[in-house]
Amino acid sequence: MTSTGDGDFVFHLGGHTPRLTVPLSKAATVFTEDCFSGKLTSSEGRPREVAPYPKVNPLTGPIHVEGVKAGDIVAIHLLSLEPARDWGVATISPDFGLLSGTRGNPNLQPAQDERVWIWRFGPDRRTLVTQAANGQTISVPYRPFHGTLGVAPAHGEVRLGVVPGDFGGNLDIPDLGPGATLYLRANLDGAHVYIGDGHYAQGDGEIAGTAVEGAFHTTFACERLAATDDFDWPRLETDTHIGVIGCTRPVDDACRIAVAGLVRWVGAITGLPLMDAHQLVSQACRLRIGNLVNPAFSVLCSIDKSLLGVSKLNEGAHDRLRALGDGDPIPG
Repeated sequence: MTSTGDGDFVFHLGGHTPRLTVPLSKAATVFTEDCFSGKLTSSEGRPREVAPYPKVNPLTGPIHVEGVKAGDIVAIHLLSLEPARDWGVATISPDFGLLSGTRGNPNLQPAQDERVWIWRFGPDRRTLVTQAANGQTISVPYRPFHGTLGVAPAHGEVRLGVVPGDFGGNLDIPDLGPGATLYLRANLDGAHVYIGDGHYAQGDGEIAGTAVEGAFHTTFACERLAATDDFDWPRLETDTHIGVIGCTRPVDDACRIAVAGLVRWVGAITGLPLMDAHQLVSQACRLRIGNLVNPAFSVLCSIDKSLLGVSKLNEGAHDRLRALGDGDPIPG
């Protein structure tokens, strides 16, 4: 599936006819654009002119997953994220970001000036570098992940691509990179998967309002899991951890969604009574703030799988999908 311009992308989740169909347990590769549709290419560029709201966070999709029915759980595994360019872009914009006043959180301080940074890969391809205003070079580790991965929302809702929720969407969780599996409840037959908002690097919270935004050639694969009554919010699995993602405002309620979901999931996995699962999660979990600037905030609560005393999770879907990385992808 190759995309070349605005007409090849969508800017909201839900309400579309699928543009690609993929079978279960087969790798497929898609191109995803950066959040500015590839139009912000220099430090002199103007973000809000080239990508005026809501034409931000272009998404590839929707992608119909064969064999998935409404109510099923779809496992979406990211096999690889290959940068499509040798640079990424980050910005600071007036009245946007954790340290700025916004329409929903106004203050009387002067708005920040608009500024653009072009980050380029260093020679080792493991770091990104850019120039500070005083001429110094600053660098950050390359940590690829997708800020947005989701399915069509329930009840026929249509949500902007900047919004996270129980359907996934703009989660901005840095753990959602190569080798990660995201579990979501399908609200439509075929799930209708959307993917985009590639990040070359981002600190927890995306506090300035953007990550180092970049385009990817992304290879992924999906599996279907049977519906369960206890599945509510997005779940994440890596080789070492499982977690639950909560999305709402204020951030402490997003934490509560994530922690309560993980406590219940750990209890179901281990057979522990709820209070004992609560105790285990309380003493061993990690809380990661994904985003503090979106319409809803996102938080991941995760725990090391080695503490759970079980060898097989989620019907073994993550391990089976992980193994597909040894094969050749089927271009979408």
